[in-house]
Amino acid sequence: MKRFISLSLVITMVFNYGCKKDVPGNIDEGASFDAVLPVAVVDSGDSVLFDLSGNPDVISFYSGELGHNYDFRDRTELSGGRLNVKFQLRVQNVLPDSIDVMLSNDFTGIYDSTHVANAHWKNMNSFFVFPDSTAALSTFYPSGIDNATFADITDSIIPGVPCYFAFRYKNMVPSGIIWSVGKLGMYNVFTSGEANAAVIDSNQITSGSFAAVALGDSVARWSTSSTYLKMFNSSLAPVDGEQWYISRPLNPSAVTPDVPVAIKNITQNPLTSYRYAYSKPGTYKAVFVAKYVRLNYEKTIVKEFTVVVQ
Repeated sequence: MKRFISLSLVITMVFNYGCKKDVPGNIDEGASFDAVLPVAVVDSGDSVLFDLSGNPDVISFYSGELGHNYDFRDRTELSGGRLNVKFQLRVQNVLPDSIDVMLSNDFTGIYDSTHVANAHWKNMNSFFVFPDSTAALSTFYPSGIDNATFADITDSIIPGVPCYFAFRYKNMVPSGIIWSVGKLGMYNVFTSGEANAAVIDSNQITSGSFAAVALGDSVARWSTSSTYLKMFNSSLAPVDGEQWYISRPLNPSAVTPDVPVAIKNITQNPLTSYRYAYSKPGTYKAVFVAKYVRLNYEKTIVKEFTVVVQ
């Protein structure tokens, strides 16, 4: 009996080992990929040709240009940029001083009347232009002063410290006063062009990234469409109160990680070459990232090259 059990165990082990490569998704760990750059120096206007071999499931390419730098694929913060803001406003029945743009560097992030009132808020109205009594009812007007696209608010924030951006609606007026805010954008802009990332955008003003807080006897209401926020007084009489719409904590140094271009997926035939044209002269670090991905196996192969465009 012992001999029978032992023999059965050996047979089972041999069977499992022999069938390992038949397990769905299993591939040989020797799966390969290679890239060769026959000519590393090219003239401006000419394209670079890479010879490729192997058949990975996915191949991505980092050109080394701005926004496509392999070394910055995990970077989410960068200091030294300028923080620029833009938005658009639409108003029905203009009343001066019924809306303010506010910024705080010490708000606690607790969205209630006490914490809003105790925070230090800077009135940012001087950075922006607002529609006046001549504004058309159905028109959104850009916030930039003197036709500028953005307002630079860098000097109003503290590097490395989260800030909060807010709209304060004063509902001391009848319900006919309606403010709508759209196309909000806050961006880090670097003079080198190295990064230009959205810290916050219009999708967030309509998707829960702004919280409403009432101060005083506010009866103001707000609503959102797919593209803008609308603020209005729900009372038929003036009310002594304020309604705040405050952003989530914003990182003024935030940038978007650099990304590659996908040049092959699992459904495509093997690539034997890849040609790329650089738009400007310079020295670039070109990187291929090839991946074999299966149910129980994954392998990544990275190939790096220095390309000089004269």
